[in-house]
Amino acid sequence: MFPFPDEATRKALDLGRREVFQTYRVLMACELQRLRREAGALPAGRRRDQLTARLDRVAALASGTWMEQISVRGATVQQAAALFKEVQDSLDGVVPSAAGNACLSAAVDELKSKIVDVMNDARNPTHTAVNTAFARLFGSTSSVAKARFAQTVTALQELLKRTDGRRSGFVYNPSLPDGMGALASGQGDTAIINVGRSALDGTMPLGELAATLLHEGTHVLVDNPTVDIVYRHRNAAYYLQGQIALHNAANFEQTVYEVLGQRGPFPTDVEVAAMRGRAAPRMDSLHTVLASRITRAWVRSYDFTCLDFTRVDLPKPVALVLTDLPQDRAYAPLVKAYMEALHGAMLALMRAEERLVVRTEPKVLNHSTVVNVDGTIRFTINSDLAAQAPMAQLLHWMLDELVAEAKCQIPKDTTQLLALILGIENYDRDNVHNVLNDFYSSFH
Repeated sequence: MFPFPDEATRKALDLGRREVFQTYRVLMACELQRLRREAGALPAGRRRDQLTARLDRVAALASGTWMEQISVRGATVQQAAALFKEVQDSLDGVVPSAAGNACLSAAVDELKSKIVDVMNDARNPTHTAVNTAFARLFGSTSSVAKARFAQTVTALQELLKRTDGRRSGFVYNPSLPDGMGALASGQGDTAIINVGRSALDGTMPLGELAATLLHEGTHVLVDNPTVDIVYRHRNAAYYLQGQIALHNAANFEQTVYEVLGQRGPFPTDVEVAAMRGRAAPRMDSLHTVLASRITRAWVRSYDFTCLDFTRVDLPKPVALVLTDLPQDRAYAPLVKAYMEALHGAMLALMRAEERLVVRTEPKVLNHSTVVNVDGTIRFTINSDLAAQAPMAQLLHWMLDELVAEAKCQIPKDTTQLLALILGIENYDRDNVHNVLNDFYSSFH
C-alpha cells in the first residue's frame, strides 16, 4: 500500500533528499500500475470512470512540474496517497466474514471426505485413484506424504475452530496479490492463514479453494512444515522426487487437483518419469530452476515486508543491490512500502514465468521470443546453443524476456534482478538453502 508521508519523509522530501524522492517515485508508479489494473477490470460505467479519473490525477501529479518545486513535494505525495486510498476503499467493498464461512468449511470437508477418508479404505471406488496420485507426486515417499496430508487437514479443521473473524485462524487480508486465495504465517497454535476475498465470497471454485488451503496448511505444520521450492504451474511439481517432494507445498496441492480431476490435463506416467532429475532435457531443467529461483525471491520478499525497519536493517546482500533505497531507520515506513512494491514486482515476474514456454529448434539462428495471442511467452533457442551455452547465460536471456514482459518498476533491469535473486538465496533460511542446493545440483 502506498504510504502517507510521515514527518521524517515529508522533511526529507522538502529538503530534496534524492533517495527518498526516488523511492516515492517508484512506489507511485507501482501503485498506479496496480490500481489501474484493478479499476480497469470493473464493468464499464460511472464507478470505473470515477476511479480512473482519480488515478489520472495521480499520474498528472507524478509527471507535472511539481518535481521542480522542492517546497511542495511532501504535500503532493500526500495528495497522491489520499487519492490512492479513495480508489482502494472503493474497490474493497464488503467482504463476508471468515468466522463460520461456508466456503472455507466446504473446502476443508472436500479434502477430508474425498481424499483423507479414502486413502486407507480399499473398498472405496476412488481408493486406487487417490493412491496413484500420491505415487505420481511423491514416488517412494508417498506413504509419508499421505500421513502428512491427513495431519494438514486436521490442522485446517483446528484453524476453522479458532477463526474469530479478526486475528485468529483464517484472517481476511485485502492486500493479498491478485489471484492469490490464501497465504500462511506461523506454525501450530500461533498459525494463521490469510485469505483473500475470493476465498470467502464463493468466487473461487471449491476444488481450487480446497487445493489452495491444503497448500497453505502444509506450511503451518509443527513438524516438517513445507516451503515453496517451486509452484505447480507447468507441472513443475513433478520434477521433484523423494524427500525433496515432501518439502514442497505444491506437490500436495497438485495431488488434490489430480484426485479431484481438475486443472488438467496432467502429464502421463512416461512424461513424469522423463521430468525427474538428470533425465530431464537441459532447457526444461533450467526452466524449472528459473521458476524456483523466482519463487524463492517472491517468498522471501514477502518476509521482508514483515520486518520492523525501525528495529532491524534490510539484509545486507539485498541492501547492496537496492542502492537507491534509503538505509536510515528514520525512513522505516518508506522502506517497508518499497519492500511491498518489490514483492509485487516479484509476483509480476512469477506470473510472467508461468506463461513462459521454452522450445529448442535446430534451424533457429540464435534465440527469439514471441508473445502469442493466448498470452504465452514462447522462447525459442537454437538446439546446439541450448546444449552448449553456459547455464548462467541461458538464464540471463530468459530473464530478459520476463523483465520486459512483466514491465516491473523494480528491479530496474535483468542484471539487478539476478543480483537480487542471488542475494536473497544467500539470505534464505539454512534448512531451505540446503534443500535448494540439492535441488539445483540435481539438474545439469
